[in-house]
Amino acid sequence: MSTGIIYGLIAGKGDLPCRIIEHFHKCSQPFHVVAFDGQTPPETVMGSDHLWVKLGTVSPIFDYFKKSGVTHLVLAGGIKRPTLSELSLDWAGTKLLTRIGFKSLGDDGLLSAIVKVFEEQGITVVGADEILQDILVPQGQMTQKTPCDDDFKDIERGIEILKKLGEVDVGQAAVIQQGLVLGLEAIEGTSDLIERIRPYQRTGRGGLLIKMAKPHQNLKVDLPTIGPETIEKMHQSGLIGIAIESGRSQILNKEKTLALANQYGIFVYGF
Repeated sequence: MSTGIIYGLIAGKGDLPCRIIEHFHKCSQPFHVVAFDGQTPPETVMGSDHLWVKLGTVSPIFDYFKKSGVTHLVLAGGIKRPTLSELSLDWAGTKLLTRIGFKSLGDDGLLSAIVKVFEEQGITVVGADEILQDILVPQGQMTQKTPCDDDFKDIERGIEILKKLGEVDVGQAAVIQQGLVLGLEAIEGTSDLIERIRPYQRTGRGGLLIKMAKPHQNLKVDLPTIGPETIEKMHQSGLIGIAIESGRSQILNKEKTLALANQYGIFVYGF
């Protein structure tokens, strides 16, 4: 594959960076990876051209991408948001942090500001879905099990709540059971949310996970995502279905994810 495009990948945790790297290797697409100490699993970048940096160190990233001729950039995978004292700031990192206001921004505001900085460097930032074109969530039923009328009521309740939370740049997921809010996603992420709500579930019809992008979500980064791990966690916690926004969310390892959902009797529905 020779397009004149050279990709940079800023890789965090999870399966998405691995899938992107696998795709690049398969297509013989030139790419270079930035990985973060204590955040990116070493096996993610094994066998690929990469640079290790500490969170907050910015100049080496710009220099690495410039030297490598990177034209396009994708940000993929989770990064545990550090406290200010945990950052290893260089001068460029300090200037960036001063500019974007670290404490005053939520995740989407922070990521949008970072995207803008890279684009000012002449690098085109793209979403993971522009590389892996099969990962966007389709609309409608994806599994053998379907939502019932009561499930749709819980889905509507979850959407209403997440729209309000999204307006203040907080969370992309909620767990609703029989109209009750069992938990809302904060800084911990969806997997920990699913585990956290276990003690709060009521008897009767099980709870649902609802995920959607924030109203002002930067669609190039940090889209709501589900995958096989999500299904496993839900099964362990006794949840019976996922409703996730179509076109603005991602499903990783779709075939495996939906097969697991069918195995456990969990519905997956794109709204």
